[in-house]
Amino acid sequence: MDEAIASEATVAQETLPEVLQEPTRTKNLSFLILYGVANMVIGLGNIALASVLLPTQIDSMVSQNQTGIFALIVGIGAAAAVLTNPLVGMFSDRTTSRLGRRRPWLIAGGVLTVAAVLLLSVAPSLWIVAVEWIFLQIAINIVQAAVSAILPDQVPISQRATVSAFAAGIGTLLGGLVGQILIAQIFKGIQASYTSIAVAIIIMLSLFMLVLREKQLPREYVPPFHPRKVLNAFWLNPATHRDFFLVWLARCLMFLGYTTVVNFMFYYLQDAVGYAKLFPGQTTAQGVQIFFAINVGSILVASLVGGILSDKVQRRKPFVMAASLIMTVGLLLYALFPTWAIVIIGTIVLGIGMGIYFAVDLALASQVLPAAIDRGKDIGLINTAIFLPMIFSPILAGIILSTLHSYLLLFSLLAVGTVIAAVLIVPIKSVR
Repeated sequence: MDEAIASEATVAQETLPEVLQEPTRTKNLSFLILYGVANMVIGLGNIALASVLLPTQIDSMVSQNQTGIFALIVGIGAAAAVLTNPLVGMFSDRTTSRLGRRRPWLIAGGVLTVAAVLLLSVAPSLWIVAVEWIFLQIAINIVQAAVSAILPDQVPISQRATVSAFAAGIGTLLGGLVGQILIAQIFKGIQASYTSIAVAIIIMLSLFMLVLREKQLPREYVPPFHPRKVLNAFWLNPATHRDFFLVWLARCLMFLGYTTVVNFMFYYLQDAVGYAKLFPGQTTAQGVQIFFAINVGSILVASLVGGILSDKVQRRKPFVMAASLIMTVGLLLYALFPTWAIVIIGTIVLGIGMGIYFAVDLALASQVLPAAIDRGKDIGLINTAIFLPMIFSPILAGIILSTLHSYLLLFSLLAVGTVIAAVLIVPIKSVR
């Protein structure tokens, strides 16, 4: 019986056009590296610009409530990202261009992202900065939706965690690091920094275009469009697609924990650890830079090692669950021992957990997508689990820290969330 079912599945697979078939051709090293380079664009926008350049620009325009204004702008931008990713994924699924399904959107997103960055460089007022930041988030999420869909489109399952490591783990973080170097060390002015980022985006996406090949989607495989499909882009029935929903929910909890740590590390070091008092002559910002350096280094190593090992044994669930629990340990170290020495240890542990998660969870998510024709839309839904925590993290942390002033409670709650994330992976049946 099992052999008959497998035979029918093989026949069904072979009758599909190549663009919709499960990929089987191994990707070479140049593709892996340049796919990572393309993902660096996401790091430039979501890490470098958001963590350094946008706050600097806000501070240069207003003298009061800079953090509140920053949180509001970033929150609205995250909401725009949540809306953009699945929609662009859905429309790219239906694209029948000779260039392929994803390449036209990658080009359009790249052009719009460069335009948004250059417009931000000359924004004359805070309101214009806010509007252009939202424009940037829409543009850069067009890029993310297209580049994310390439993973299930073109990378075989046997390589998927390794390629995910180059994309989500190495590429995105290196993009953020390169952007921070360009902004803080080389081009220190606001306008010059934005311009350097725009040039970097052009170079990164152009390099990936050199190795990206796509087959055309035949028009007869595109179902008729109906306006309700726009709403359907944001919904999959949890009962019908249980494995997909479990991965998405676990991802939300993991990124809620990680996003909160990153966003509030400055205040944790300032208020709970007392970094400036421990090290006279140094600023809390320098402590945050040390945190980022240790965190990024841990993630880069763990992501690559975790991705390679997961592909070698062809297991996803044990790695994702272990990553969630490792991250739990890191969060509890922050919660229970607010000392600088433990912060360093906790940051290494957190980085190891998140690095493995970056690589293997994306591979797991790509293997629970419901249908080949909707890969872009569904991977866009998976991406919303990154941006929803950006909206809810300031709310959760703001309530706890403003009313109870307790990092113990905050990080403990986040740790509970990562434990739940590990438990949610257990019932998944379609992937080992």
